[in-house]
Amino acid sequence: MSNSNRTNSTRKIAINGMMIALVFLATYVTKIPTAVGPFNLGDSVIIIAAVLLGRKSGSLAGAIGSAIADIAMGYQHFAPVTFVVKGLEGFVAGFIVYALSKRFKEKKHVVILVASVAASIVMVSGYFFAELYVMRLFDETMGIAAALRDLPVNLVQGGACAVVGYILSVALDRFKVTKFIAN
Repeated sequence: MSNSNRTNSTRKIAINGMMIALVFLATYVTKIPTAVGPFNLGDSVIIIAAVLLGRKSGSLAGAIGSAIADIAMGYQHFAPVTFVVKGLEGFVAGFIVYALSKRFKEKKHVVILVASVAASIVMVSGYFFAELYVMRLFDETMGIAAALRDLPVNLVQGGACAVVGYILSVALDRFKVTKFIAN
């Protein structure tokens, strides 16, 4: 392995580690208690990671950073679901940006908007179906009542994070932040 490849590999590991930490911090620090669990802005950082760094980094940052935040906040029973849902959220956002950016180069802000909304839909629907079917296997208080109870908070969080993630991603894209990260 050449020195250049090692440097790039080390840089990718460091950047992914920073994005994981940022997702954790955004989730943990912005948590606002609600009757059904905390509202937070961590999903906005997942969107930013996916838009700037791609589907793999978005997926890693979302899965690991969010699951660690769940554990730190005392929601260990949700950590495996969070790992899958938030990882998928980051992957979908990154995939959409990757798939559509070259085709709609002049409308990248629209691509980022579509990716942000799709990521939020993945998060909301992922938790809804996890509470409806998966979590019910381990906790009898889960099921349709819990899924419907949590839906409004998840919708508000998803919408807020889509807006914040979109605005910050577009701003960072316009300032060509990915050129600084990649080089």
